[in-house]
Amino acid sequence: MLTKDPVNDNHAHFLEQSEETTVKNSPSFRELSRSLLYSLPKSVQKKIQDNLLGILDAHQVSQFRDDKRCQFWINQNGWKRVPYSQFRHVYSRIALYPKSATISKIHSSEAASNATSADLRDQQARLLHSNGFEGQPNRIDQHITYTRRVIRPTATQQFQPTLALYKPVANSKVELKVSHQVRQNFTTHVLQASETVEMLAQQYTGYKNANLIYDYNLGFSRAKPAPAGTGLIVPNGWKLNIEGSCSNCRSIDIVWQGPTSGQITLQLEKKRPDEISFWQHYFVVKPGVYAVTVTASGLVETTSFTVLQPTQEYEIELLDQAGNPQANMGYKIRLRNGHVVSGVLDSKGYAHVSGPDFENAKISFHELDDKDWQVASPSRNE
Repeated sequence: MLTKDPVNDNHAHFLEQSEETTVKNSPSFRELSRSLLYSLPKSVQKKIQDNLLGILDAHQVSQFRDDKRCQFWINQNGWKRVPYSQFRHVYSRIALYPKSATISKIHSSEAASNATSADLRDQQARLLHSNGFEGQPNRIDQHITYTRRVIRPTATQQFQPTLALYKPVANSKVELKVSHQVRQNFTTHVLQASETVEMLAQQYTGYKNANLIYDYNLGFSRAKPAPAGTGLIVPNGWKLNIEGSCSNCRSIDIVWQGPTSGQITLQLEKKRPDEISFWQHYFVVKPGVYAVTVTASGLVETTSFTVLQPTQEYEIELLDQAGNPQANMGYKIRLRNGHVVSGVLDSKGYAHVSGPDFENAKISFHELDDKDWQVASPSRNE
């Protein structure tokens, strides 16, 4: 409409007017389904998962079409980045925008400053609640969560050393015969020119029987005697086993005193402080009373026991078929070590014999057929 009023010339020319204008709102982002996310290129997936890029709401895409930071992607047999002119004609599409930047106001000579990260997080939280996506499955929550991990040092458990002595049992009696705790001791003797095998048997077993030596040395016998200079294995007493356990220890000191004395240090394999180590040691013993002391890591265990020489006792009684005793009958007992014990039955045809080497002995009678009876255990033999 035209008027007669004069033109107001006080207004500045339109080219000289301030260019300060309010521009686009801060970008708002929508949720993205997992299936859609995994269909995108790997590089884009990573930026979305790292909260570097967000999916613009559909109503804001046109507002940011001239923003160089906005990326337009379409899906036509695969995702590809296109200009906005091509983007707006495709149905399967997304617009990506950096999450770390917001636009508030642009002046003709300078760009607006970015919003703080705290404002951005608050804005994203409000957006998530307003869109109603909270708690829905198959969605990727595109807000940044800051967590703080506190590492608390764990206290190291301390294990005290332990020591136990199992065998020999305190105040026990141990017989010198082959068992799980006692074994025969052997040594090597070099046969001299002035010695014979019978002499060695007499020296080490108490009986002059060469077979007691040849039994432990294969390749030699009475028919093939050992020449001078030969090292022969000979029985030489008995050995007793001492055993126990410990934990958190690297060595065990054992001291024994009695008819034989000695000491030894056992080095143990390195194990965890709470793991048990079992140890054992054989030492030479003779009949008598022994005291043993075991120490490890400041701990002490002691025990005492008695070593006995075993003695077998046998009762021999000889009767005829009618049950009448055979009085004054002579007999011979041949021991395993070759020794022969002779005797005569009394008027009742009876005899009582005993000794340390009577195990597995054989007996025969002078006036009967040459027949041996095996003596295997202390019992009455007829």
